[in-house]
Amino acid sequence: MKHAAIDIHTHVEFAGTLAILKKRYSEEEIFDRFVVSATGRHSAELNRGIMAGIRDALRDPQKKIRDMEEKGLEFNVLSSTPFAFLYEVEDDLAIELARFHNDQLSEMVKKYPDRFAAMATLPLQVPDEALKELTRATKTLGLRGVEIGSHVGKRELGDEVFWPIYKALEDLDMPIFIHPHHVAGLDRLLEFYLNNLIGNPLDTTIAAANLIFSGVLEKYPGLKIILAHAGGQFPYIIGRWEHGYQVRPECKEKVHQSPMAFFKNFYFDTITHHPDALRYLVSLAGSDHVLLGTDYPYDMGDENPVQTVSQLTRIKAADRRKIMRENAIALFGLKAS
Repeated sequence: MKHAAIDIHTHVEFAGTLAILKKRYSEEEIFDRFVVSATGRHSAELNRGIMAGIRDALRDPQKKIRDMEEKGLEFNVLSSTPFAFLYEVEDDLAIELARFHNDQLSEMVKKYPDRFAAMATLPLQVPDEALKELTRATKTLGLRGVEIGSHVGKRELGDEVFWPIYKALEDLDMPIFIHPHHVAGLDRLLEFYLNNLIGNPLDTTIAAANLIFSGVLEKYPGLKIILAHAGGQFPYIIGRWEHGYQVRPECKEKVHQSPMAFFKNFYFDTITHHPDALRYLVSLAGSDHVLLGTDYPYDMGDENPVQTVSQLTRIKAADRRKIMRENAIALFGLKAS
């Protein structure tokens, strides 16, 4: 790996996913159940054309590598597109899909080890099987963490059914990358692509709150949580959570330290789309807790990630190097050259 930038938020999909789903659902059922339900029908219909235009970027590793070189990126940590969480499918299908995705991710990494590492996906609606798949994905396939959704159906991430998985990840010293999906309040976010513009950062914020106030991070203080899209609203309303902890009994029911005590467990990508917001994030979280991310190849991603970090002129060059690559190397256990 050369001394160049590393992208930790870049997506991949596999054509075989649809084939597996078609064993049980028609193509229109898949579209309605898993796409329309996540974005609303208007955005889902628009996305039919948009997705066709980025399909190669999602599936073709050579296309990814060419685009990486154009953007000044040397290495990517891959994660499945959030569509592939599929927490809504039946248990047996969820297990099959997770194994398929992780096998495919592993194969891509093996074919291009100087370009890619990857995070596993888990069938979290079947927690016992998710724990087994975590073991297989990390110890047999060599994946370097997990990507999970911001909730699992009606279960929030603080639900104790997931705690054995958190314990295993703490023991493995591997990060969890939380990406929003099926966002809260969708009925009020159907216009203007608000399901993404507002819903995505909102759902990430809800996930972070649940991990704190449920006691997960108090129980497993070694957990490392990466939040997509610069953490949503979380870094900007942490003071409100602190105040709430001081004045509201509900906030102390399951946790014995204030929210700021757990801020050190969180890491954030750079996708703010505004330099002042990113400067604030770095000043609050520290340069060792922010990592370059693009959300490639989606239209809400950062097209110029290296420039985004390079323009942080108020911080030291050493801090920019941390954000650009060194934090990723440390967090994912990558080999630096």
